[in-house]
Amino acid sequence: MTKKISLDLANQTYYLHISSSAHLPIFSSVFAIDYFLQLLNRQASIELYGYCFFPHDLHLLLHSKLAPSHWLETCLLQYNQWHNDTSGDSGYLFDDGQTQQVLIQPKFLVKALRHVHNLPVARKLCSTSDQFLYSSYHDYSGKQHTQVKTAHILTMLSHHSGQRGKRFEDYMSSQRLVPHPHSQLDNNEFYLAYADASYITRAMADYGEDTGADIENDHQQLWQACLTALNHVTQLDQKTLMGISRHHNLPEAHYLLAWLFVKVAKGPLYFAAKRLSKDQTTLQLKINSLSLHHPKAYLRYIANFWQQSITA
Repeated sequence: MTKKISLDLANQTYYLHISSSAHLPIFSSVFAIDYFLQLLNRQASIELYGYCFFPHDLHLLLHSKLAPSHWLETCLLQYNQWHNDTSGDSGYLFDDGQTQQVLIQPKFLVKALRHVHNLPVARKLCSTSDQFLYSSYHDYSGKQHTQVKTAHILTMLSHHSGQRGKRFEDYMSSQRLVPHPHSQLDNNEFYLAYADASYITRAMADYGEDTGADIENDHQQLWQACLTALNHVTQLDQKTLMGISRHHNLPEAHYLLAWLFVKVAKGPLYFAAKRLSKDQTTLQLKINSLSLHHPKAYLRYIANFWQQSITA
């Protein structure tokens, strides 16, 4: 099957392959790599198990407490904004259409990590994984510390702490296990998953059961953060920003708030419509028409202020 469904479930481990757009380099320097790792480490909903960075694509292995769709795009946008601010470039770095999100069953975690670490070998950039500088291999070998959570997978390799380092190096360097450069961790017939069919069935059955309240709370926190940011920019009180009262200088302040929440902060439209007591169709039209009533520089200023407020 050529078209597969990408699973987007909470409390699962994922392998993410993210490509650059139009062959633009994602990282301009080692400082850019450091910043991206800092962004990942700020994501409270994930635990990073491994990574491998190339100029035009990056590979991540992580556990996500929320469905990746709730944090991944926002994280990439934050990095993109930082990249544009520091380099003077414009445009979007990542090719969303080529992003691959593969669910990994826990028992295959070690094999998935080996796949990630051996990508430079498979691409003939080096002869062994330890020679490539921009991967989490060096976290597992103890030579660097980028806040990768190594304990879980090292424990899977060996129950004896004194043997884990040697066991890791032997397992990663096993030449017969190096994957083909074009191999993918998506062996399930229908879904993008490296898992048994029974595991996927159980994961799908648990979808949304325990995370509904947490997700709604996350939306509320994001909404409040947008309110606070817009209050700083416009100096208008909460009632005006919520559309309860009107201000002659900015009568559509509540639609500006919805724009900030939906377009910039990437919150769901339904939540903004509920908070403002508007139907979704009307609110979407109002959001889309904001650029006709406000200068693009003003909207860009608000968006930049928001980005700075969440990365401060």
